[in-house]
Amino acid sequence: MTGASLYPLRSTAGYGIIGPVSSAPYVRIQVEYRGRLGVEVGLFVAVDHLRRSGRLSAVDERRWLDIDDWFIEHLPNPDFYADGNTIGAVTWFKVPLRGDMQLLVDEACGMLTAYGVAHHRVTSGDPGTIIYEDEFQVGVVPYQRGEQTPLPEGATMTPSAPGSKRAVAASPIRHVLLDADGVLQELPGGWYAAMEPYLGERSRDFLHRTWKEELPMLAGRGDYLPVLAANLQEFGVTLPVAEVYDAVWKNIVVIEESMEVVRGLRRNGYGVHLGTNQESYRGAYMRSELRYDELFDVSCYSWELGVAKPDPGFFTEAARRIGVDVRTVLFIDDTARNVEGARAAGMAAEQWDLTQGYDVLAELLARHGVSAG
Repeated sequence: MTGASLYPLRSTAGYGIIGPVSSAPYVRIQVEYRGRLGVEVGLFVAVDHLRRSGRLSAVDERRWLDIDDWFIEHLPNPDFYADGNTIGAVTWFKVPLRGDMQLLVDEACGMLTAYGVAHHRVTSGDPGTIIYEDEFQVGVVPYQRGEQTPLPEGATMTPSAPGSKRAVAASPIRHVLLDADGVLQELPGGWYAAMEPYLGERSRDFLHRTWKEELPMLAGRGDYLPVLAANLQEFGVTLPVAEVYDAVWKNIVVIEESMEVVRGLRRNGYGVHLGTNQESYRGAYMRSELRYDELFDVSCYSWELGVAKPDPGFFTEAARRIGVDVRTVLFIDDTARNVEGARAAGMAAEQWDLTQGYDVLAELLARHGVSAG
């Protein structure tokens, strides 16, 4: 690391420096809303929330990219980010900051002030369990965490990517919305094979009936397990409904290659979100046991949205929850009618499934200027 600035440093006049240097050894600039880590969101991520939601002016976005790229080059990247920060660590600067870093930190704070995002300076001698340290910062696991709080108006809750964000900033697509079954996960052997131990050759007829009756539950209307239990009874299956449900509906294999695409998109600065039709029981299983909420920036389950694909309303509501213009989102799904529904809502969309391979997926992403590499 050198002491010279990669980009010219601006004067901090008018940007609102947020406090004097403290005698405490660590300092963190944070906003007043908590993210999914259960702690107040830090300075760099907070400014990037504004960028991702399209709130920064063109001039401020260019300047923010200058600042962000400078820190990417001059500040070491803690190793706990390599797996997406599954440990939930946060970073604190060592005090005092080097002069050129302090100027850029103050300028980033000024951007938050200019866009009405309240923030403050916190100092501590013991901010958490230290798991990482370099010349300029420490990474800590906080001693306490709280509940995630609502975002301020217009901000988009997505983690900041570790790499330069210039490519995504230049692209009309800023977010990728991914279907689950057939894109991220699969049932080994498929649904029909999964039901054969219980119904044999009648599996296809049974599944088509229960899927049809499941449709209202996909939009959050009704309880699926009693419906499934009645169908099982009618077809002569006497086992408890929970046993069959766990063996079939929860028999999900997450595809590691797809997860690497998700991680690659995030590294390249894209918001990455889940958009799936699920009734509440299976969706809750995906959320808690498969830990999809930790993987995706925003999870859009049809039963929570109150509308299911291919209804264009699903995609309109998904974009609203992400907090962006629908035209900035690319949707990937294995079903043609769902792709058509997304396009009808104004969203870019492509059809792809696991059988086509990841070279095809890369080509489809590149068609929209998106790279997961």
